[in-house]
Amino acid sequence: MTETLITEFLNADVLVLGAPMYNFSIPTPLKAWIDRIAQAGRTFRYTEKGPEGLAGGKKVLIISSRGSALLGTPYEAALDHQEAYLTAVLRFLGITDLKIVRAEGLSLGPDARRQAIERALEELRLLHGAFA
Repeated sequence: MTETLITEFLNADVLVLGAPMYNFSIPTPLKAWIDRIAQAGRTFRYTEKGPEGLAGGKKVLIISSRGSALLGTPYEAALDHQEAYLTAVLRFLGITDLKIVRAEGLSLGPDARRQAIERALEELRLLHGAFA
C-alpha cells in the first residue's frame, strides 16, 4: 500500500487535499497519508546542507475548513496545526507551488457558514485556471 501511495504521489502533477481542522490539526487519515508518502530517499533526502525535497514540480491546492475563525486572532499562530503543518511538510518534500482555499467560521451560525462557503467557492473559481 505504501508503495502505491508514493507512486501515485510522485506521478501526480496536481494534488487537491481536503483538510478540515479537527481539534486544531488535520484528520487522522490525512496524517497517515503524509506518514506514508514522506519517505527518506524517495520524497526527500538528507544532505550535508540539510534536508532536500525530491517531490517538487507539483501544484497543490489545499481546501481547508474550520468551524471557528482563527485568522487574525491571538490564537492563530499557536493553534494552527492544520494549514501551517501542511504547508511545512509539503515544502519539506520540495513542493512550493501551493494555494490554500479556506472556509472558516462554519460553526458560527447559518449566515457565517453561507458567507464562508460563498467566499471559498469564489476563490476556487478564480483559481480554476491555475490548476487546469
